[in-house]
Amino acid sequence: RLRFSLIPMVHWPETMVTFDETEGILFSGDAFGCFGALNGGVVDTNINTDIYWNEMVRYYSNIVGKYGAPVQKALQKLQHLKITTVCSTHGPVWTEEIPRVVRIYDRLSRYEAEEGVVIAYGSMYGNTEEVAEAVAEELSKQGIRNIVMHNVSHTTHSFIIADVFKYKGLIVGCPTYNTQMYPEMEALLSKLASREIKGRYLGYFGSFTWASAAVKKIAEFNDKLKFEPVGNPVEMKHSMKAETYAQAKELAKAMADRLKADRK
Repeated sequence: RLRFSLIPMVHWPETMVTFDETEGILFSGDAFGCFGALNGGVVDTNINTDIYWNEMVRYYSNIVGKYGAPVQKALQKLQHLKITTVCSTHGPVWTEEIPRVVRIYDRLSRYEAEEGVVIAYGSMYGNTEEVAEAVAEELSKQGIRNIVMHNVSHTTHSFIIADVFKYKGLIVGCPTYNTQMYPEMEALLSKLASREIKGRYLGYFGSFTWASAAVKKIAEFNDKLKFEPVGNPVEMKHSMKAETYAQAKELAKAMADRLKADRK
Protein backbone atom coordinates (compact mmCIF):
# COMPACT_ATOMS: atom_id res chain seq x y z
CA ARG A 1 0.00 0.00 0.00
CA LEU A 2 1.67 3.19 -1.21
CA ARG A 3 1.04 6.82 -0.30
CA PHE A 4 2.41 9.67 -2.41
CA SER A 5 3.22 13.18 -1.23
CA LEU A 6 4.46 16.08 -3.31
CA ILE A 7 7.35 17.98 -1.72
CA PRO A 8 8.12 20.63 -4.36
CA MET A 9 11.53 22.33 -4.36
CA VAL A 10 13.21 19.63 -2.30
CA HIS A 11 14.95 20.17 -4.53
CA TRP A 12 13.06 19.95 -7.85
CA PRO A 13 9.62 21.46 -8.53
CA GLU A 14 8.13 18.01 -9.27
CA THR A 15 9.73 16.11 -6.36
CA MET A 16 7.42 13.49 -4.83
CA VAL A 17 8.08 10.98 -2.05
CA THR A 18 6.59 7.53 -1.83
CA PHE A 19 5.66 5.92 1.50
CA ASP A 20 5.19 2.17 1.80
CA GLU A 21 2.60 1.98 4.58
CA THR A 22 3.06 -1.78 4.96
CA GLU A 23 6.78 -1.69 5.79
CA GLY A 24 7.12 1.95 6.88
CA ILE A 25 9.65 2.70 4.14
CA LEU A 26 9.96 6.26 2.85
CA PHE A 27 11.45 6.64 -0.61
CA SER A 28 12.40 10.26 -0.10
CA GLY A 29 13.98 11.38 -3.35
CA ASP A 30 16.63 14.02 -2.68
CA ALA A 31 15.36 14.69 0.85
CA PHE A 32 17.61 13.40 3.65
CA GLY A 33 20.42 12.79 1.20
CA CYS A 34 24.12 13.44 1.52
CA PHE A 35 27.32 13.30 -0.48
CA GLY A 36 29.70 10.39 -0.13
CA ALA A 37 30.23 6.93 -1.61
CA LEU A 38 28.86 3.97 0.35
CA ASN A 39 32.09 1.94 0.16
CA GLY A 40 30.42 -1.45 0.51
CA GLY A 41 27.87 -0.74 3.22
CA VAL A 42 24.34 0.44 2.43
CA VAL A 43 22.28 0.54 5.63
CA ASP A 44 23.38 2.84 8.47
CA THR A 45 23.54 -0.03 10.95
CA ASN A 46 26.30 -1.64 8.89
CA ILE A 47 28.60 1.35 8.45
CA ASN A 48 30.42 4.07 10.36
CA THR A 49 28.05 6.98 9.81
CA ASP A 50 30.45 9.59 11.27
CA ILE A 51 31.86 10.34 7.83
CA TYR A 52 28.42 11.35 6.51
CA TRP A 53 27.24 14.08 8.88
CA ASN A 54 29.43 16.86 7.50
CA GLU A 55 28.66 15.61 4.01
CA MET A 56 24.95 15.84 4.78
CA VAL A 57 25.41 19.49 5.73
CA ARG A 58 27.42 20.10 2.56
CA TYR A 59 24.82 18.34 0.42
CA TYR A 60 21.94 20.25 1.97
CA SER A 61 23.62 23.67 1.84
CA ASN A 62 24.75 23.32 -1.78
CA ILE A 63 21.80 21.46 -3.29
CA VAL A 64 18.73 22.25 -1.19
CA GLY A 65 19.98 25.31 0.71
CA LYS A 66 17.84 27.96 -0.98
CA TYR A 67 14.61 26.15 -0.16
CA GLY A 68 14.28 26.29 3.61
CA ALA A 69 10.56 27.07 3.61
CA PRO A 70 9.65 24.18 1.25
CA VAL A 71 11.75 21.80 3.37
CA GLN A 72 9.82 22.88 6.47
CA LYS A 73 6.53 22.19 4.65
CA ALA A 74 7.81 18.78 3.58
CA LEU A 75 8.79 17.91 7.15
CA GLN A 76 5.29 18.87 8.34
CA LYS A 77 3.73 16.55 5.75
CA LEU A 78 5.92 13.64 6.86
CA GLN A 79 5.94 14.11 10.63
CA HIS A 80 2.92 11.89 11.35
CA LEU A 81 4.12 8.94 9.28
CA LYS A 82 5.45 5.87 11.11
CA ILE A 83 8.74 5.71 9.24
CA THR A 84 11.07 2.78 9.88
CA THR A 85 13.41 3.26 6.92
CA VAL A 86 14.42 6.19 4.72
CA CYS A 87 15.73 5.43 1.24
CA SER A 88 17.15 8.64 -0.20
CA THR A 89 18.45 9.07 -3.72
CA HIS A 90 21.84 9.98 -2.25
CA GLY A 91 23.75 8.35 0.58
CA PRO A 92 23.01 5.50 3.01
CA VAL A 93 19.68 3.91 3.82
CA TRP A 94 18.67 5.33 7.19
CA THR A 95 17.09 3.23 9.93
CA GLU A 96 18.37 3.85 13.46
CA GLU A 97 19.74 7.31 12.57
CA ILE A 98 16.44 8.68 11.24
CA PRO A 99 15.89 11.07 14.21
CA ARG A 100 19.33 12.62 13.73
CA VAL A 101 18.86 12.94 9.98
CA VAL A 102 15.53 14.70 10.42
CA ARG A 103 17.01 17.03 13.08
CA ILE A 104 19.80 18.06 10.72
CA TYR A 105 17.39 18.89 7.90
CA ASP A 106 15.07 20.70 10.30
CA ARG A 107 17.87 22.82 11.75
CA LEU A 108 19.41 23.69 8.40
CA SER A 109 16.07 24.58 6.83
CA ARG A 110 15.45 27.01 9.72
CA TYR A 111 18.91 28.54 9.01
CA GLU A 112 19.92 27.90 12.61
CA ALA A 113 23.66 28.05 13.20
CA GLU A 114 26.31 27.50 15.86
CA GLU A 115 28.50 30.17 17.38
CA GLY A 116 31.54 30.47 15.17
CA VAL A 117 33.14 32.38 12.33
CA VAL A 118 34.03 31.48 8.77
CA ILE A 119 36.91 33.56 7.42
CA ALA A 120 36.98 33.40 3.63
CA TYR A 121 39.70 35.32 1.88
CA GLY A 122 41.47 35.74 -1.42
CA SER A 123 45.10 36.82 -1.63
CA MET A 124 47.36 37.38 -4.62
CA TYR A 125 50.67 38.07 -2.90
CA GLY A 126 49.99 37.01 0.68
CA ASN A 127 49.30 40.47 2.10
CA THR A 128 45.53 40.08 2.37
CA GLU A 129 46.06 36.67 3.95
CA GLU A 130 47.94 38.37 6.78
CA VAL A 131 44.82 40.39 7.60
CA ALA A 132 42.76 37.18 7.67
CA GLU A 133 45.27 35.59 10.04
CA ALA A 134 45.21 38.64 12.32
CA VAL A 135 41.42 38.48 12.46
CA ALA A 136 41.50 34.77 13.29
CA GLU A 137 44.09 35.28 16.02
CA GLU A 138 42.01 37.94 17.75
CA LEU A 139 38.79 35.93 17.45
CA SER A 140 40.51 33.12 19.31
CA LYS A 141 41.73 35.53 22.01
CA GLN A 142 38.16 36.78 22.36
CA GLY A 143 36.94 33.29 23.20
CA ILE A 144 35.51 32.18 19.86
CA ARG A 145 36.37 28.52 19.51
CA ASN A 146 34.84 27.63 16.16
CA ILE A 147 36.98 29.43 13.58
CA VAL A 148 37.32 28.12 10.03
CA MET A 149 39.63 29.72 7.46
CA HIS A 150 39.27 29.20 3.72
CA ASN A 151 41.36 30.52 0.88
CA VAL A 152 38.76 30.99 -1.87
CA SER A 153 41.32 30.15 -4.54
CA HIS A 154 42.28 26.82 -2.98
CA THR A 155 39.08 25.50 -1.35
CA THR A 156 36.17 24.21 -3.38
CA HIS A 157 33.36 26.64 -2.70
CA SER A 158 30.92 23.91 -1.67
CA PHE A 159 32.91 23.38 1.55
CA ILE A 160 32.88 27.12 2.33
CA ILE A 161 29.12 27.33 1.73
CA ALA A 162 28.59 24.39 4.09
CA ASP A 163 30.54 26.15 6.82
CA VAL A 164 28.50 29.35 6.34
CA PHE A 165 25.41 27.24 6.99
CA LYS A 166 27.08 25.89 10.15
CA TYR A 167 28.25 29.14 11.75
CA LYS A 168 26.67 32.53 12.41
CA GLY A 169 29.65 34.73 11.60
CA LEU A 170 31.24 35.35 8.22
CA ILE A 171 34.25 37.58 7.62
CA VAL A 172 35.41 37.96 4.03
CA GLY A 173 38.35 39.78 2.50
CA CYS A 174 40.12 40.10 -0.81
CA PRO A 175 42.31 42.37 -2.89
CA THR A 176 41.12 44.71 -5.59
CA TYR A 177 41.44 43.10 -9.01
CA ASN A 178 41.18 45.29 -12.14
CA THR A 179 39.13 47.84 -10.14
CA GLN A 180 36.72 45.06 -9.13
CA MET A 181 36.42 42.42 -6.46
CA TYR A 182 38.81 39.46 -6.61
CA PRO A 183 37.00 37.05 -9.03
CA GLU A 184 36.96 33.99 -6.76
CA MET A 185 35.46 36.05 -3.94
CA GLU A 186 32.80 37.46 -6.23
CA ALA A 187 31.93 33.92 -7.33
CA LEU A 188 31.62 32.74 -3.73
CA LEU A 189 29.45 35.67 -2.65
CA SER A 190 27.19 35.14 -5.68
CA LYS A 191 26.67 31.52 -4.67
CA LEU A 192 25.90 32.52 -1.08
CA ALA A 193 23.46 35.22 -2.17
CA SER A 194 21.54 32.76 -4.34
CA ARG A 195 20.85 30.60 -1.27
CA GLU A 196 19.15 33.40 0.67
CA ILE A 197 20.73 32.39 3.98
CA LYS A 198 19.21 34.15 6.98
CA GLY A 199 20.47 35.22 10.38
CA ARG A 200 24.17 35.66 9.59
CA TYR A 201 26.64 38.41 10.55
CA LEU A 202 29.12 39.87 8.09
CA GLY A 203 32.47 41.59 8.56
CA TYR A 204 34.83 42.37 5.71
CA PHE A 205 38.22 43.71 4.71
CA GLY A 206 40.12 44.42 1.52
CA SER A 207 43.39 45.58 0.06
CA PHE A 208 44.60 47.58 -2.91
CA THR A 209 47.66 49.14 -4.46
CA TRP A 210 46.67 51.99 -6.78
CA ALA A 211 42.86 51.81 -6.89
CA SER A 212 40.62 50.96 -3.95
CA ALA A 213 37.57 48.86 -4.86
CA ALA A 214 37.35 45.55 -2.96
CA VAL A 215 35.84 46.91 0.26
CA LYS A 216 33.29 48.98 -1.62
CA LYS A 217 32.29 46.05 -3.83
CA ILE A 218 31.83 43.71 -0.85
CA ALA A 219 29.65 46.31 0.86
CA GLU A 220 27.52 46.61 -2.28
CA PHE A 221 27.22 42.83 -2.48
CA ASN A 222 25.69 42.69 0.97
CA ASP A 223 22.57 44.28 -0.54
CA LYS A 224 22.06 40.82 -2.03
CA LEU A 225 23.27 38.77 0.93
CA LYS A 226 21.29 40.81 3.47
CA PHE A 227 23.60 39.76 6.31
CA GLU A 228 23.86 41.95 9.40
CA PRO A 229 27.00 44.12 9.07
CA VAL A 230 29.35 43.94 12.05
CA GLY A 231 32.31 46.19 12.87
CA ASN A 232 34.16 48.64 10.68
CA PRO A 233 35.55 47.39 7.37
CA VAL A 234 39.34 47.19 7.18
CA GLU A 235 41.05 48.56 4.09
CA MET A 236 44.77 48.03 3.60
CA LYS A 237 47.07 49.69 1.08
CA HIS A 238 50.02 47.58 -0.09
CA SER A 239 50.87 45.48 2.98
CA MET A 240 50.27 45.02 6.70
CA LYS A 241 51.07 47.94 8.97
CA ALA A 242 50.54 48.48 12.68
CA GLU A 243 47.40 50.50 11.96
CA THR A 244 45.95 47.75 9.78
CA TYR A 245 46.72 45.12 12.40
CA ALA A 246 44.91 47.16 15.05
CA GLN A 247 41.89 47.58 12.77
CA ALA A 248 41.80 43.85 12.05
CA LYS A 249 41.75 43.15 15.79
CA GLU A 250 38.87 45.60 16.25
CA LEU A 251 36.90 43.91 13.48
CA ALA A 252 37.42 40.54 15.13
CA LYS A 253 36.42 41.89 18.52
CA ALA A 254 33.22 43.38 17.07
CA MET A 255 32.29 40.01 15.57
CA ALA A 256 33.09 38.20 18.82
CA ASP A 257 30.97 40.65 20.80
CA ARG A 258 28.04 40.20 18.40
CA LEU A 259 28.22 36.43 18.71
CA LYS A 260 28.51 36.55 22.49
CA ALA A 261 25.40 38.74 22.66
CA ASP A 262 23.42 35.77 21.33
CA ARG A 263 24.46 33.67 24.32
CA LYS A 264 22.17 35.65 26.61
